[in-house]
Amino acid sequence: MVDLRMARDAASLARRAYALQPVRSRTVRAAIWVTVCACSVGAGAGAMYWYAHRVEAETSACVQEPVSPDSAQAELERTRLALAQEAAARVAVQKAANAAAAEVSRLNTELLFLRAQGQKRR
Repeated sequence: MVDLRMARDAASLARRAYALQPVRSRTVRAAIWVTVCACSVGAGAGAMYWYAHRVEAETSACVQEPVSPDSAQAELERTRLALAQEAAARVAVQKAANAAAAEVSRLNTELLFLRAQGQKRR
């Protein structure tokens, strides 16, 4: 048997107009939106604060104390002396290399002469 009361309820439900309604109220949605924006602004401010301090630390590590003219002149003189010593050492090494090359050439000539003498005897 069919319950007529159930049939009437189904007919009235089928003829109604339905519209979507938000689950949260407008105030709750606005509060969530404001909270998300505030968190984003806070995260951005924290990142900028961290970046500024990092850059400041890097630049302060690169900054040197001003050099006095006397110490700069002394450093220049030490550098010139070191350069002169290196040039003298290079000249000495070049002379030794030239002498060694001449000795090798002389010994090579003697060796060729002695080999030629040995082949003539056989």
